[in-house]
Amino acid sequence: MLIVDDDWLISDSLRSMDEWVENNVDVVGTASNGEEALYWLEKENLDLILTDIRMPHMDGISLTKHIYEHNPSINVIIMSGYEDFSYAHKAIKYNAKGYILKPIDVSELFEVVNRLQNNVSEEPSQEEATSYQDRMVISAKSYIRTNYMKAITLSDVAKRVHLTEHYFGQVFKSVSGETFMSYLTRVRLEKACQLLKNPTLKNYEVSELIGYTDSKYFAKTFQKRYGMTPKEYRSQL
Repeated sequence: MLIVDDDWLISDSLRSMDEWVENNVDVVGTASNGEEALYWLEKENLDLILTDIRMPHMDGISLTKHIYEHNPSINVIIMSGYEDFSYAHKAIKYNAKGYILKPIDVSELFEVVNRLQNNVSEEPSQEEATSYQDRMVISAKSYIRTNYMKAITLSDVAKRVHLTEHYFGQVFKSVSGETFMSYLTRVRLEKACQLLKNPTLKNYEVSELIGYTDSKYFAKTFQKRYGMTPKEYRSQL
């Protein structure tokens, strides 16, 4: 992994965390901007980049766009201050796999890192799956966990696994024990619970970050699952 931030105090403190070793992550170095990160891309076989947004010479969005176009196998996690929230949202279209608000919540950071690690570990497991249908559902779940913040539909995922929408829906429920929409909703709301712990995020912002454009629908869905509104959930934290 490479850490990219123009604030050397932040990058140095992140790099020195013991949790990286505990989570089997090798931090190869730090870069102060996107241009320096490109140098690391040339000499290292990177799996993950943790990058700030606002940096001189080449910012985090431009770096994420470059990786999306030239090194799509590399996962990117965005760090941003609250004032950069709308800016960070642009990283989604370049397939950023996560976004962490500053000051960094270490547990939130490693939740994203572990999710990405699990996605990678599940990919070899597809080869050992007992049936074609199992492999399709594993692939679909991996895609959902990585892209839950986007406007995902059953049709979209069915196309990715080369099945008709109706048949894929049947296969998903048969193998996983729950419907596609139920699984997608569960993934989104579990992430919402984590985001609601951040007092700087408004409810509508949490809604957008988990893929819901209608904050009222988000609140209704949240209450249906947890028996309380997002506001009530926050009040008991």
